[in-house]
Amino acid sequence: MAGLGNVTATPFSVNPPQGEVGIPKGIDMVWVSIADKKIYRANIKFSQQIQNKLLKAFREGFYSHWRESNMDFNEFDVTILPGGHLWLYLGIGNLRRVLICDTLKGEEIHMTLKEFSEDFYNAYQTVDSLCADGYDTPYIIEHGSEYDKIWGIYAQRFNYQFDIQFENKQTELRKGNFIINFANGEILNHDDPGYFEQPSRPNKIEFQWIADDMLYTGHFYFDEAEVKKAFMDVYGNNPTQPGKLIIQVSKYNNRFNIYLETANKKYKFEKTKIHVFKQRVHDSDDKAVVIYDNHPQDGNDIFNFIGE
Repeated sequence: MAGLGNVTATPFSVNPPQGEVGIPKGIDMVWVSIADKKIYRANIKFSQQIQNKLLKAFREGFYSHWRESNMDFNEFDVTILPGGHLWLYLGIGNLRRVLICDTLKGEEIHMTLKEFSEDFYNAYQTVDSLCADGYDTPYIIEHGSEYDKIWGIYAQRFNYQFDIQFENKQTELRKGNFIINFANGEILNHDDPGYFEQPSRPNKIEFQWIADDMLYTGHFYFDEAEVKKAFMDVYGNNPTQPGKLIIQVSKYNNRFNIYLETANKKYKFEKTKIHVFKQRVHDSDDKAVVIYDNHPQDGNDIFNFIGE
């Protein structure tokens, strides 16, 4: 399973002792970057600002409308990116994920593969051989380790809100079921408090609405190149100007217009992949049927941004 800040996306995890543990105060680790074909080390003590953010988040948690209760963060993730970059996250499954810091960076060190790992050395002899064995993903082949052109874009934040507009004014947007996955790996239920003041670009959105005793579930997968261009065109060099990302739903729930707009500019999205399910309000999800799909050629493919 892909995803920035996703603790299930990698088999390499550290299991802390059972019971209560202290707030993380730093990291000390060495790793091989497959994209860079280099070895890095990060021996970093977290700044007081980072420690305060972690402490506040762990103490306060957040209120989940979906669970109808206060939830505590139970995941701390260090995502390793090309160029030695490290992003720190707190999360709790797919309920909430928060990017605590995206400015940490390790340093390249001159270490042989044998010094790094006897097992890897016995199998591969060199870092280049290790990195070439089954790790040449389409991303690495095409992009290498261009951090600034991929993750540097994901990290950009903008001052915008989400606005769902229904042509049928009797429609009810279902509370607690409006999930936004952002380009920088953050996840938010729109109805929960603690909304990010300046979120990054949207990656995918899911929300539900009720009309005429029927429940609709819409899935919106943004095209990576288009969403990058849209925010560049609309915001330019002024990411703090207020804006809206608007999704308009037609009277019969089968037509959708998506716009990004500020006071002076407006961009219409044309490449968002959308599918919508319909079921009776009290039916189980296995009774849902697809009523709209603008990308039938893709089947059940999962749409991830390339840097996930």
